[in-house]
Amino acid sequence: MYIVTNPYNSFKVTIIILSYNGDLYIEETINSAIKQSYKNIEIIIIDDHSKSETVNKILHFNENPKIQIFLNKENKGITYNLNKVVLNLDSDFFLLLGHDDIIPANHVETMLSEFDDETISVHCNSYIIDSLGKKKKLLKTDSIQQDHSQPEKIFNALAIDNFISSCGMLHRTKIFKLVKGWEPKYKNYGEWLYYINSLKFGHIKYTTKTIAFYRIHETNITKTFNKKGIKNDVISYKNYCRHKAFKLAKKNLPFLIRYLFIKIKSRY
Repeated sequence: MYIVTNPYNSFKVTIIILSYNGDLYIEETINSAIKQSYKNIEIIIIDDHSKSETVNKILHFNENPKIQIFLNKENKGITYNLNKVVLNLDSDFFLLLGHDDIIPANHVETMLSEFDDETISVHCNSYIIDSLGKKKKLLKTDSIQQDHSQPEKIFNALAIDNFISSCGMLHRTKIFKLVKGWEPKYKNYGEWLYYINSLKFGHIKYTTKTIAFYRIHETNITKTFNKKGIKNDVISYKNYCRHKAFKLAKKNLPFLIRYLFIKIKSRY
């Protein structure tokens, strides 16, 4: 049984910030974690062998007692870094931020209040912001997110696409450990497959009570996914995730038609 009875005192939350050449945005990201209204927080920053400008900005926070900093001597990728940290955490919950993402001051407090006995993770919407921090639009449509997140519909939705925005998402550490983290064969992605694997332990919930900030700019790591070689690996990963969710989905004719269409489309 997982019961959140007093989110203001009872639970330890780790905010993990993964950094790679994020000197333009990393300070704003770290400050958004420091300024959280919920106080039982630790912040772990892992820099994945960035240039010195990024490292120097991270080290400005070295004296903060809530912050631990780890500097990799070589580039390991998101999956390796996330697994290494979370599988050794002693906190109850964790939240992952890229070096350019931001969360509002009440974010952790609000997300914690959404957990109940059956909830293993809570996700939310994000404002897309540009390199200057200017709001563009919401990343997702709330009504669609809420509908797809219903327990009886979520596998069908995940068999079509990864509809869940990971920015600002709060997870139970224990569930991550039970699943054994992200699949190590994929260097810089793994959340879609993790969601599918984790659902055997409970529900993933959507909330509209807080909104994170997801920055889109020219150096986003997702922009590298279209490079030759990487693109084929990403396509293979997506097809594997769809197939795994499909086996757990509730089959009906409209769903089967849509799934077949997506499967054919993904080949081209």
